[in-house]
Amino acid sequence: MIVLLPVSRFRVPYDLARGKPYSRLEHMVLNTVADDGATLRSLAKAFRVHDRLLVQAVVTLVNAGWVAVQGGAQASFVLTGAGYEAVSGDREPVSVVVEAARPGIVVMERHSGQIARLSEARNYRREDLSDVWDTAPRIRTRVVRDSVDEAQVQKLLHREAGQWVRRIGRIEEISRDAHWLPLDVDVDAKQVLGLPPPWRQALTGPALAAATAAGGSSRSTATSRGAARLARRRISGVTDEDRVHRRGTAVLLTAADVLRGEQAHADALAEALQSAQTSVALAIPRLDGSDAFETMAASCADAVARGVRVDLLVGSTDVDPTALKAIANRIGYGADAGRGRALLRTRVTGSGANLLLWDSAPGQLVGIVTGHAWADGTVASPHATGVRILAPALCADLARAVASLWTGRSGDEFPGEPIRWRRLAEDIEEAAARSLDDATDGTDTTAELLVDEECLAVTDVPAGAAAVGVHAPDPAGGDVERRGVQLIVRGPSARFV
Repeated sequence: MIVLLPVSRFRVPYDLARGKPYSRLEHMVLNTVADDGATLRSLAKAFRVHDRLLVQAVVTLVNAGWVAVQGGAQASFVLTGAGYEAVSGDREPVSVVVEAARPGIVVMERHSGQIARLSEARNYRREDLSDVWDTAPRIRTRVVRDSVDEAQVQKLLHREAGQWVRRIGRIEEISRDAHWLPLDVDVDAKQVLGLPPPWRQALTGPALAAATAAGGSSRSTATSRGAARLARRRISGVTDEDRVHRRGTAVLLTAADVLRGEQAHADALAEALQSAQTSVALAIPRLDGSDAFETMAASCADAVARGVRVDLLVGSTDVDPTALKAIANRIGYGADAGRGRALLRTRVTGSGANLLLWDSAPGQLVGIVTGHAWADGTVASPHATGVRILAPALCADLARAVASLWTGRSGDEFPGEPIRWRRLAEDIEEAAARSLDDATDGTDTTAELLVDEECLAVTDVPAGAAAVGVHAPDPAGGDVERRGVQLIVRGPSARFV
C-alpha cells in the first residue's frame, strides 16, 4: 500500500572554502627570500613575470606566516622563524579560496520534524501523485514550524575532501503543503520502504498505523498499477544501504572522555574558564531562582577579567530575563569596568540544550554535551553523564548550534554573538581541512550531533548506541516540536557512555 508523508522543502545557500595548492612560483619566491631577503623590484627582475603574480605569491606566504614585510625606504620581505623551518622541511603553505556552492535543498518531514537531503527523500508534488492521491492514506501533519537553522543543515551540505563550509546564508522555505513522500508499506511484513535510514526509527510505526487504519494488509493491495509503478520508481531511486546515509563523524572516544558526576563537570567548567582563548558558551536547560544564576555568573568573573567572552544561555526560567541580564551586567562590570558588560552575556533561549563549549587554542574547540545539572533548578541530573568532544567537525556543529541559540527560531538575532560562533566554526573546520593528520583512521566509533526535532527519546535510541544530552518541548510549536542538543555515539566506544 502507498502511504503519503507530508514534507517541506528548504533552500540552503552556502559558501565553501578550500586551500589553494602551493604553486611552483611561490616555492621559488620563498627560496629567494630565504637567500638574502627580497623586494618586489628584485623579485620582478629575477622572475620576469607580471607584478600581480608576484604579489599573489608573497600574500600567500605572508598569510602562511612564513614571510614578513620589513619597513624602510623600500619595503622588503624576510623569512620568519616559521619560514626558516618551512624552507628546510616538507610543509607547504596554502591560501584560502572561497566560492559559492550550488544551493542545497533539504527536506523536513512534518510528522516528527526530521531533516534529510533531497536525494535521500525524493518527494513529489500532488499533481504527480494523481494515481494514488484519492486512495492513499496520509500520515498526520504535527509539526507547524516553517524554518530550520544552520545547526541542523550543516552536516547535510555537500562538500569535497579538503573543503569546509565558510558561510551558511538565509535558509528559505520554498515548499509547504505541496510535496509528499510516497512510502511503500507492507503491513503483514511490518516493512516500510522509501524512508531515509535516519527517519526509520520515528516513522515506521506511524506509516504502518496509517496503512492499517486504511485497511491495507499486504503489498499486493497497492491501490493501482500506477501506484505500484510509482513505488518502484521511488524506491529504486534511493539506495537502501545505511552506510551511504551515515552522518556520523569518526571519533576516538575513550573512557577518559566521559564525565560522570558533580566533580568531573565542575573540573571541566573550571578548565573552560581558565583556558579559553576568546569564548565560552554554557547552555543549561532550566534555571529556578536568580541566586543560582548569580553564583554561576560570579564563577565567570576571572575569565571576563582576562577578556574572554562568556555566554550564559538559559533554556527556561521563572525569573524575569531582564533580571538575569542585570545580574550579568553587574558582575561583568565588576570584573572589567570597561568591557565587562559586553563580555558577560545572557539570554533565555527556549531550548533544552545542555552543553559547554570553548576555544582552547586558535583553530581548536572543546565541547561537552551532557545531562548534568550545572546549576540548581535545572531539569538535568547532578549525577548524569557527559561526553567531551574534540573532533573538529562535531565541535563546528556545536558552535553553529550555539549561534542558533543566540539567533532563536524567531530570528531575533543578538548583534555579534552568532557571528562570533560561526567564525569559530569556520576556523576549526579550516584548521582541520589543512591538517595532514587523520587521527581517526581505523576507528569504528562514530558520533552524530542531533539538534531540536532530530533528538531521540530514550526508547528510540538504536541498540548498541548511547545518547547524552537534553531536549525540551517547544511551547511555541506543535505537539511534537522540541528543542535541544543530543549526541549519539555508535560503535565499540559507546560502551564507555
